[in-house]
Amino acid sequence: MKLHELTVEQMLSWERDGYLVLEQFLSPEEVNKYNREIDKAFEIWRERGGHNPETGQLRHVDQICGIIEYDDCFLELMEHPRMMNILRDVIGDAFVMIDNDVLLKRPHTESHTHWHRDTGNLLYMNEKKVPFMAKVFYFLSDVPYNGGCLAFLPGSMHMTNDRLPKVEKPEEMPGHVRMNVKAGTAVIFHGYTYHSALRNESEVTRRSLVYNYAPSFLRTWPGYEPSEALKTKADTKLRQMLLGMLPWYADPGVFDA
Repeated sequence: MKLHELTVEQMLSWERDGYLVLEQFLSPEEVNKYNREIDKAFEIWRERGGHNPETGQLRHVDQICGIIEYDDCFLELMEHPRMMNILRDVIGDAFVMIDNDVLLKRPHTESHTHWHRDTGNLLYMNEKKVPFMAKVFYFLSDVPYNGGCLAFLPGSMHMTNDRLPKVEKPEEMPGHVRMNVKAGTAVIFHGYTYHSALRNESEVTRRSLVYNYAPSFLRTWPGYEPSEALKTKADTKLRQMLLGMLPWYADPGVFDA
């Protein structure tokens, strides 16, 4: 199997655990840039009334759904060349971006999700097992162990629902792994991997950008459809593919531009 970005060891880890941690994916300068633009985006969002689509709204977290509409830097991050090659390794040569958010998890706030899978579907394409969706978190702050971590149950993508442990509080999940990572870390995970967001008991706001990708026979989730203004910026085949503006087909050439 030809890999575009991942090492064999990383691919084996992905297939075993259902997630990958990519340290120092973003530089400190990039982290600072995205944080500045996020603060500006929240100012604009509040001026517009501070509304999110019901399909995307979470509790106990500050959130903007469709962050790629707010600045070109977020649109460009959607198509980060290295991440595109990672997605080619785990999904294939045809995929779309189905939702995108910025999430700020303030200090001393409750969990905004319990343990869940993002999808109940498993998928094979061309005899290859691929995720029905793959979600990417870019962390823009250091996340302490008690800082509202994204958490995974390793290997749970291979478990049937009846084998998954049941807990009252998310933090009680046996064998979970917390993403207490440094700013600039990217984490990608399989949509069938059991995961949760834990309570933020720290003094630090967890800051993250989230992009969700899926095979291109799917389309953008309701409420996240690109605006006409955004579509006018889709001046490459890659961007048109990611925004769901092209028919479902696989063309490796879109990644060469």
